[in-house]
Amino acid sequence: MARVSTDIITSAFALLESKISLNSHLNLQDINIHLENILRDILNIIYTDRQFINLNTEKGNYTSIDLGDNINDISFQVTSTTTPKKVRETISKYKDDYNFKKVIMLYGKIQKPKRTIDFETEIDGRFKFEEWDFSMLVENINDCKSHEINQIQQILINEVIPKISDNFKIEDDSGTELWDNLEQKDIRNFKDKLLDVNSNIRDARIEMYCREIASGKVELSNYSEREISAMKYRVFEICQKELLDFCDENEKKELTHKEINNLITNYTEQAYKIIEERTKDYSYPFKNKDTLKKIVLALIDECYLSFDEKGIYL
Repeated sequence: MARVSTDIITSAFALLESKISLNSHLNLQDINIHLENILRDILNIIYTDRQFINLNTEKGNYTSIDLGDNINDISFQVTSTTTPKKVRETISKYKDDYNFKKVIMLYGKIQKPKRTIDFETEIDGRFKFEEWDFSMLVENINDCKSHEINQIQQILINEVIPKISDNFKIEDDSGTELWDNLEQKDIRNFKDKLLDVNSNIRDARIEMYCREIASGKVELSNYSEREISAMKYRVFEICQKELLDFCDENEKKELTHKEINNLITNYTEQAYKIIEERTKDYSYPFKNKDTLKKIVLALIDECYLSFDEKGIYL
């Protein structure tokens, strides 16, 4: 079987390096946050035996690492700064605070600097340390199976390689205006809305939802309110229809946790469909289901959506 070409992958990383360099000169940091999530998704394909998360979206202050796996084995610091000073600062902050067995500094460059020094004195045998660049990452990708390379290629096509037609799409200004004029009518918070439809729901399940909401707020904070306000309105609008249909077909006042989850899933599916459709004409900052679910949860928590009649806007 012929190997999948990595030409698109290498082109994407070359484009990323240019974007990172330009943004750095302009003192713009948004691309670094975007890069962390792209690399997280790619590493989760390369390392099939573990799951990496973006530690910056978790509770706690991870000051010297950005990505970590679920078995406390490997951590990554994603940075475009390659100076020895930066490396020493990372090691110094890391070694007394975290327990990952290996720390990898992954530079947003095609080629890392050639060192005439090492950092063994600073590391003091506490963990393994490596420096990677995009070239080394591509080498690891090239060792993946064909379907995995295809997955990585698709991530980079979606997240890095620009679609020329997208540059000509206009923003959904009417959605933004409608959102700005939308009144909050259902003042219950997420927990109250849950208890109103499931009085016996477990505290652990409520806490799980609260963690999801908190994580979502961190992720959505990467975008300006203007960027996502039109999306919020379009999701609100379509999910109101879903809620109305649900209430018409469901006469029970008590819902099981599965029914609650199903309703959230249905909200997310409807959100995906409406944004997917409107993306043909309008520009939105994202359209993946995971982030759209975070918008759904935010709408429930922010008094715009619920699981019962009280959340229907008349």
